[in-house]
Amino acid sequence: GTGSEALMGHSEGRSMLYLEARCLLVTRGAGSQGVQNGSISCVALPESLPGGVRAILAENLLATMLNLECASGNDALASHSDIRKTAKLMCQFIPGTDFIHSGYSAVPRMDNLFGGGCFDADELDDYNVLQRDMQIDAGLHPIREEEALAIREKAARAIQAVYARLGFPPISDEEVAAATTAHDSNDMPDRDVVADLAAADAFLKSNRTVLDVIRALDEAGFSDVAERVLEMSRQRVLGDYLQPAAIFDANFRVLSGLNDPNDYTGPGTGYRLKGARWAKVQDIPQAKDPADYLQGQGQHPSTRLRELGPAAKGTSCEVVVAVGPAFGRELTETIGGLPHEQVLEQILTGIAEEGLSARLVKVYHSADCAFIGYAGAQLSGSGVAIGLQSRGTTVIHRADLAPLNNLELFPQSPNLTLESYRQIGRNAARYAKGEPVQPVPVRVDNWVRLRLIVKTMLLHRRECEQVDPKRPPIELHFDWEPETT
Repeated sequence: GTGSEALMGHSEGRSMLYLEARCLLVTRGAGSQGVQNGSISCVALPESLPGGVRAILAENLLATMLNLECASGNDALASHSDIRKTAKLMCQFIPGTDFIHSGYSAVPRMDNLFGGGCFDADELDDYNVLQRDMQIDAGLHPIREEEALAIREKAARAIQAVYARLGFPPISDEEVAAATTAHDSNDMPDRDVVADLAAADAFLKSNRTVLDVIRALDEAGFSDVAERVLEMSRQRVLGDYLQPAAIFDANFRVLSGLNDPNDYTGPGTGYRLKGARWAKVQDIPQAKDPADYLQGQGQHPSTRLRELGPAAKGTSCEVVVAVGPAFGRELTETIGGLPHEQVLEQILTGIAEEGLSARLVKVYHSADCAFIGYAGAQLSGSGVAIGLQSRGTTVIHRADLAPLNNLELFPQSPNLTLESYRQIGRNAARYAKGEPVQPVPVRVDNWVRLRLIVKTMLLHRRECEQVDPKRPPIELHFDWEPETT
């Protein structure tokens, strides 16, 4: 691929892309049906130059235009930067080539004696997620851990049986167990490599063939494996898999550029990842059931909260604590796992510590934090209220401010602790008294949005399901007494 001619010392003062274009034309003219063309082992050379990746992509395009099989690289290590090597991959992953990878290492990089793969076994999970993210069939699909372990153990047992029947150095049960769960060669017991190599040489020099291996598998009870190895051997003799862009389907039927040609003619045409194959690609083991995010929520509604009736406008210097429509019933914890009753206790304690009384109100006409706080402020005798969504997002509001304006907003509810809510109560009371406030302690977790955004959506949806636009705010009684010292 691109760069190979320069490495061999025959660049003739020409660009790498020009030289590779000549090679592709010669390959086509010689009657070959395909070629590895993605700057395979030379990829680091064009990547060291400005526009080098564009030259590699142009090489891929030329091969496709010449109707050559396009195996577009992404096998040899292109960069030590995960961002750079993945950016290059996307240039072929998204539009598609005959083979996105000229080779994909099935072992960790430390065990790859071919110079280290650009992508290997350590990236299989991410690769499967990329296919799911973009709805692209890039050749793999996820399986469950128990399935992988069963396959690996069966494979190790099959090899153990073949070694025993052909008189090779024996494989112990300890080695089989290790191979079932091993990540790399460091996890395997030591073997007599010299004896293994001697056995391999003896096999190659003997009259034995793959048929002896197949017979050994069948006699050991691995008939299904024997049948597959026999069919693989038959296909090697037939040679249909040498057709351009050829792959085997599950039944060893060859699909290639000859009997399954590219039928892409524009957007919406060509191969589409859908149906059973799409279901298999998107079924990643780490995907969570949405119900798991809401586990425990609403199972035990608060017995200390009781509705009294429509809330009236207050007349005293108070702080209204306005909660969302699902608070304490359909939802009973914040997104950070704090029980609603404990959150209320801390807010009310903070207000009481400043010498003011509090009144609880449930807002049914909106699930929006700003409008919950705004509704509470309109009912508060002091004009100050705390708006509290059921997931924990909190605002301190004042009656003369617009709904989307406020005194203080605490949007990162997963970072709020019980002490945070207590200080929010203190601050609300100080606003009501016209006194200076103190900063609210909040933990810093920059991963929280990424980690909890799905849970946030599900919690908010459940809250929205309880909205009743025609129902007025309802005053609540909370069975609680302030702490005494």
